[in-house]
Amino acid sequence: MKNLFAILIALFLFAGCKKDEPAAKADLYPDQPVSTPSTTAIATFHQPTSFYQMFVYRFDPIENKWGTRIGSHFSTIPASDPTAIGFTNPYVADSGVPLFDMVRLYSAETGTTNIRNVKINAEKVLQFFPDFVGAKTGIVKVVEQDITLTRSNATTFKIGISGSGTYDENTKIIDLTVKFNETSIGKTSQTFKYKFSPVALTLN
Repeated sequence: MKNLFAILIALFLFAGCKKDEPAAKADLYPDQPVSTPSTTAIATFHQPTSFYQMFVYRFDPIENKWGTRIGSHFSTIPASDPTAIGFTNPYVADSGVPLFDMVRLYSAETGTTNIRNVKINAEKVLQFFPDFVGAKTGIVKVVEQDITLTRSNATTFKIGISGSGTYDENTKIIDLTVKFNETSIGKTSQTFKYKFSPVALTLN
């Protein structure tokens, strides 16, 4: 009888200890990030002021180094979806942005590197998916779409974009890989790496 009583006490104490244990790492950090895009990261990487632009850099695989800042990369928030960052130029009529340095990447096709002539505007480009609810890190996705570019002769063509990467609100850095679908101009595709940050980065 005494042995049975001792066993019951031991089981009770063990159950109490298990109840007080902290959540397992697998519960705190799930394998899959949150499936709904978050707006909290947007406050880190965008400011609601005219002509606001992050510091954007593209890695040049030929020169094997990061290029200089891609200027005029104005970020905007689409009225239809506050969970996304777009890149448009609502400040200058009939103009645009260099979006991922596409004005230079496709200058042979457009005949110019002038953002006002190429007229790239993409209202919804980046969305942020935290690693878990409340996380300051996560996955950033490029909204897959076709981007319209205008040639010097006023004709247009489209380049498809897609991609993904990671973001960190603590370091304030977005690391992104973007794939360009070039079938509309008789090519296949090419991929480039980018870094975005609200502060200037030293990369080389």
